[in-house]
Amino acid sequence: MVKPTVDYSLYLVTDSGLNHPSRTLLQSVEDSILGGVTLVQLREKNLDTPAFIDLARKVHAVTKKYNVPLLINDNLEVALAIDAEGAHVGQDDITCVEARRLLGPNKILGISTGTPEEAQKALADGADYIGIGTCFMTQTKSPKRTLGPIGVRTILEAIPAESEMKTVVIGGIKHDNTRRVVTHSAGGHGRIVDGIAVVTGIVGAQDAKLASEQLLSEFRIGHELATTKHQNNIRGSVQDARASVEDVIKSFPQMLTTLREKSPLTHHISNFVVMNDTANATLALGGSPIMAPSAVEAEDLSKVVSSVVLNIGTLTDSFVDCMYEAGKHANAQSKPIVFDPVGAGATKLREETTRKILNAMHVDIIKGNAGEISTIAKIIGGSGPDKTETITMRGVDSLGSGFSNPAAVVQAIARREGAVVAMTGVTDYVSDGFRTVAIENGHAYQGRITGSGCMIASSIASFAAISPNDHFAAAVAGILALNLAGEHAAARVDVHGPGTFRAAFIDEMANLTPQQMLDEARIKTVTI
Repeated sequence: MVKPTVDYSLYLVTDSGLNHPSRTLLQSVEDSILGGVTLVQLREKNLDTPAFIDLARKVHAVTKKYNVPLLINDNLEVALAIDAEGAHVGQDDITCVEARRLLGPNKILGISTGTPEEAQKALADGADYIGIGTCFMTQTKSPKRTLGPIGVRTILEAIPAESEMKTVVIGGIKHDNTRRVVTHSAGGHGRIVDGIAVVTGIVGAQDAKLASEQLLSEFRIGHELATTKHQNNIRGSVQDARASVEDVIKSFPQMLTTLREKSPLTHHISNFVVMNDTANATLALGGSPIMAPSAVEAEDLSKVVSSVVLNIGTLTDSFVDCMYEAGKHANAQSKPIVFDPVGAGATKLREETTRKILNAMHVDIIKGNAGEISTIAKIIGGSGPDKTETITMRGVDSLGSGFSNPAAVVQAIARREGAVVAMTGVTDYVSDGFRTVAIENGHAYQGRITGSGCMIASSIASFAAISPNDHFAAAVAGILALNLAGEHAAARVDVHGPGTFRAAFIDEMANLTPQQMLDEARIKTVTI
């Protein structure tokens, strides 16, 4: 007997307790295969062995009809009794080595893993594939922690790129998060999950065939996007498809003009210390703000706004719930998200919230000071420049002189996350992973009033709303506009310190002319 060739793309894991009441488990299995399921695992924790064998034979008759492999969860006696194509074991079950000895060399063997070390051991012990999880919370398990796409990526990167061992991700995988999980978990060395393992999303669906079709489609789209991203990283640049920095700067006058003509609406879930200032800054620049921290209206707002700001400055449970909902629906509507991880790293709550947001959604632009960006680098992992450097936070302020090579840091994070990263400071740095610039405009008074950084996030969001195809341009323009307003405000004769500067700052946002965006920009391209 030759070991079956397996397509892991859409892996159904059954659970009779979650099966939709309108059909039998056998009907769920058959419908799911008709919808595109490529591999089935029969998992029945509450059946004794004779009953498990009886059910397994019936399920196997269905899977063999369509030439889809059937694996048995945990119980090798059942797997051997029905001559299933293989088995799946957990970390607390029979060892992978012993399971292989009992099954023989020509059966499929998988094992659950939740850490890089477990994945490496599975490879050494001869597993054909690993199930990486738990990705998100599920109805079938209550893990002490969830991995999210970032954790899945860490495990993928522990497996050599040339390894033939396959990988599937499991735990809370649904139609609306599959694409993000596949793209954002892709390893830096090119490993992409070979499949998604789904329980409730298929057996619990009203229409198992339709649910399977949707999941398989989302997986394939995500896999293609992840493959393209990796190919671009190998090439080191996709400059041919992007405007040069010089052309981006030349576009700033028209960008500001367009912003003021369209006055795009931006949904702010922002901290209540600066809500008034960020709203006024958005209006002064030419945009339109809505400050709406309720999760109940996030879906409705996603249909009418043009961008979203997520600011964790004053964390409450309701604010965070709204951020998750707003982010999810913004992703679904392809509306750009600007994430401002205010004070990330200052407390465990802020760091964990930052981690959850990065796992729960795709953010298009990350804006933070050196301390906040240092926390982002810690969360996402990898081996980029300055990996050993940690910038200390005191409250929401970054301490010390910052990174020794800040441009390399923002470029590495941007390329790893597939997002634009903007790090503010005396000199601001912005990168999309391929184009990296230093912005030298701005004034020291900006750092002496509350909310100037939050206003920059709002400014970036307004420009992102009118620049959907180039978020790098939006981030640079958004920072530059407020930095120029800061310079102009500080130069006024009626400004005598931070208090008078604060009012003048908003005035000068409104007074900023399109031509000043070009003539006064002090922006340098950074080559790394």
